[in-house]
Amino acid sequence: MKTIYLSLVALFLATFTATAQDFSYGVIGGVNFSKVENLGGSGIEENRLGFHLGGVVEIPFAEKWSYEGSLLYSVEGEEFENAAGANTDIKLQYLNVPLQFKYYAYKDFSIHFGPQIGFLLKGEESIGDADAVEIENTVNTNFAGTIGFGYDLRAHDLYFKSTFTYGFTDILTNSSTEDSFQLPGTLHLSVGYKF
Repeated sequence: MKTIYLSLVALFLATFTATAQDFSYGVIGGVNFSKVENLGGSGIEENRLGFHLGGVVEIPFAEKWSYEGSLLYSVEGEEFENAAGANTDIKLQYLNVPLQFKYYAYKDFSIHFGPQIGFLLKGEESIGDADAVEIENTVNTNFAGTIGFGYDLRAHDLYFKSTFTYGFTDILTNSSTEDSFQLPGTLHLSVGYKF
């Protein structure tokens, strides 16, 4: 399955190269607010604060349309109080590859959407004051959908993005029913600089 995902990434990047007439690239980073459905927390407030950092390339292919691809290191997961009342921290470290279509709806204001492939680098769990331990039975590849909006501050080569990502792949291999799927969702608030 990972080979299929990598092939899709390669195909998308080849499309970028083939259609590129003018492109920009830069760096991007920001904060994450993430949660994992059916993992343990019940409230919307039981999310985990993390961060993301990486590089981005944007390639226009029509008057108001662009491709945008990124390579991001991202810390996600969830924090919640378990049944025993102890704080539980799930920390998931991903290498994410979002491949998005970007539409400039009005001047420098844009809407972006597309798929994302995430590769789990490490998954850890800590309960209370105990040391973090590696989570067993994790799924190493996650496929997700993304949608959001952004604004380019071209005079200063800066841009701002807000993106919501929802995973379609269970993060654990031991789920047996639909109700037990652990599906990750993350809100990314980003700022970037284009060279």
